[in-house]
Amino acid sequence: MRNTTRIITALVAGSALALSGAGAAFAGHDGNPSAKVASYSYSLDAIQPTDVPGSQAEGSTRVKALPNGKLQVTVEAWGLSPNLPHAMHLHGVPGPATDMACPGPAAAGADGVVTVLDGAPFYGGIITSLTSTGDVSPASALALDRFAMSDADGYLYYQRTFTDVPGYTDAGTVQVVVHGIDFDGNGAYAFNADDPFSSRPSSLNAGIPLEATVPVLCGGIAN
Repeated sequence: MRNTTRIITALVAGSALALSGAGAAFAGHDGNPSAKVASYSYSLDAIQPTDVPGSQAEGSTRVKALPNGKLQVTVEAWGLSPNLPHAMHLHGVPGPATDMACPGPAAAGADGVVTVLDGAPFYGGIITSLTSTGDVSPASALALDRFAMSDADGYLYYQRTFTDVPGYTDAGTVQVVVHGIDFDGNGAYAFNADDPFSSRPSSLNAGIPLEATVPVLCGGIAN
């Protein structure tokens, strides 16, 4: 898994960095508890059509802008593919433009799946990789050995405080996106030529399984 992760990370880094140039969102959110801490909570909603296997998860996230440029992100999700790492990111669109929030099933392409590239026009590019340890830049977009894992029931809990996240001390300008669906339920992100979904490549690179990169949950801003 570790060697495979390094290869995937190298392959997607360029795509993730390229996407991160896309605008910053402004939309409704819950109230701020004080002048020093801005706290925003959102539901995490399923992105995929209901006929996509293993895709109907749910969850919630809280993003807190703390003093001194720190940003705390908490993610809790249920119904994810079990016993697997799930890449998670803060997405956004730097600048004055308003993004289109989270995609839904209608954003699926002709293949019936909402891919990374289908979702990018809605929630923008990667601002921060929500890894559990180490680098948090877009270059760690699929460093699967450093993302939180779901348990045997598909439950995932994640919390990390980031220091000096560029441009995102305002926690109300980001989307949280969770990736990864084990379509065929074999316990791995891998190609399976006999499965109509697991046989497909990622929209980022034909050498990467769609399972590893496909978005499953999204929340934040205007959703």
